[in-house]
Amino acid sequence: METNQRISTLFTKYLDNNCSREEFDEFIHLIKTTGNLESMDEAMRLNWDYAKEQPLPYTLSWNEVKPAALPQRKLTSQTTVWLKYAAVLCVLLFAGLVGQQVLDKDSMYHRFGQASLHVASGKTGVVVLEDGTKVTLNANSDLRYPKKFRGQTREVYLTGEAYFQVAQNVEKPFIVHSGKLKTQVLGTSFTVNAYGNDQPADVSVLTGKVKVQDQQSKRSVVLNPGETAANDKDGFRLSRFANPEDVICWIDGKMIFEDLSLRDCALKLSNKFGVRIKIAIPGASIPRITAIFQDKTLPVILNAVTKQSHTRYKLWNNTYIIY
Repeated sequence: METNQRISTLFTKYLDNNCSREEFDEFIHLIKTTGNLESMDEAMRLNWDYAKEQPLPYTLSWNEVKPAALPQRKLTSQTTVWLKYAAVLCVLLFAGLVGQQVLDKDSMYHRFGQASLHVASGKTGVVVLEDGTKVTLNANSDLRYPKKFRGQTREVYLTGEAYFQVAQNVEKPFIVHSGKLKTQVLGTSFTVNAYGNDQPADVSVLTGKVKVQDQQSKRSVVLNPGETAANDKDGFRLSRFANPEDVICWIDGKMIFEDLSLRDCALKLSNKFGVRIKIAIPGASIPRITAIFQDKTLPVILNAVTKQSHTRYKLWNNTYIIY
């Protein structure tokens, strides 16, 4: 699993009071060794927003604290970045110690007015948000959303793939955060595919109009019905699709491979079934696949794909290898 996604998952489990000792030790190890802790920013923001509304559990004056304070020393920029996260972690650790009494084991995450939905491998799931927006999630996908939308926007966070049927509200835009992409709409239906920063992400519009922005490069594109924007290191690649049903075929348990490279087929199967699939074929000879499957198991699909591509597959060390 990609490191940033794993950190975010473990941090959310910690906030949800559902983190084992082994997972907590793994979380501490990851935040010590990784150089990029942006995956914790949203959870930290939620904690900060919640804390601002709560009364202090005690009051101390500076004169009471000063005798115990350590001598100050100059901090490097790297140390400052680390302390940003370490300080919040210390607050959360303290909250964990007193949480049994103060929160009575309630989920801290849900105390922030947030909810989440995880869909397991080979499944789909549906949630209707407070504003009437309907979200259908594909396999191995996670959605975080507020129980009640406040402020001037409606914002949710997606890892994986989902189909959004957004309730119209011209005064409160709907925003989907998915990795590097931010998709903003007023009222429309569209899909977002963003399983991880190591995979290309794309947005397809079925009705209405959306604006998609790469939050790192700040490049953006406006999509109309029938258009798809795929985002990779070179920017957005635009294309059109003729049949909207093909874009959301996974809702009915279908997988459509239309002149798709074997490597891209393996990526789709990995996301759907939550497995690792490796292509052990030279790049120049990667075959292309055209096929439709509905409600089929992974072995059935692999047998059909390898037969069409004149290849074979084997399971070795928890990885499917096509050769």
